[in-house]
Amino acid sequence: MIDIHKTPLFTQEVYSFMMPDHTHWKEQIKNIILVEKNKALHNYSTTPEEACNVKGNRTAWDTHIKYSSISILSHKICEIIYDFIRQEDFDVPRLKIHDCWINWYNKDQSAVPHIHPCHLSLVYFVDVEKAKASFLFYENNNFRLVRKKENSNNISTIKELHTKDGLVLMFNGSLSHSVTPNQTDKERVTLAMNFNVVYDEERPSY
Repeated sequence: MIDIHKTPLFTQEVYSFMMPDHTHWKEQIKNIILVEKNKALHNYSTTPEEACNVKGNRTAWDTHIKYSSISILSHKICEIIYDFIRQEDFDVPRLKIHDCWINWYNKDQSAVPHIHPCHLSLVYFVDVEKAKASFLFYENNNFRLVRKKENSNNISTIKELHTKDGLVLMFNGSLSHSVTPNQTDKERVTLAMNFNVVYDEERPSY
């Protein structure tokens, strides 16, 4: 019989860190949500009208422009990412924020499986521990060979990543992910940012 070898090909890495000054940023984000919830009182809201993957509440895609505190936060996050890029010696001359928004999920609200049209996605888990919902990643497989006697219950294309308040995740924007329905009356708050890699240097002749 011919000896057939197995060769693992690809792995996906998800990076994480704890956000410095989390208590401060949590307060800033909660204040923004308070403003968004009280549109009649403040006469101001960025809540979009169009549907999207977030089956809950969110601010506009350009929240880092509309709210100065989120602009400052985005710069702090960029500093952390740039330090990481230098440490790992990644080929990333510059990152440009593609979009940024705040999510808050009430009971039974969720985010359906989706990807982001960007190079690097980031999720900051602002206030999630009291709510009961899961952050899931999905393997992008359309076919798998399964042995006849293999227990298919042990095969999963879905991975849950355990989260806590203050945790920040960074991952490839093409990696499919979702948020399961919030099973509590506690609000679940996150902030999301997407980045694209930018090469500012003029392209040389090859």
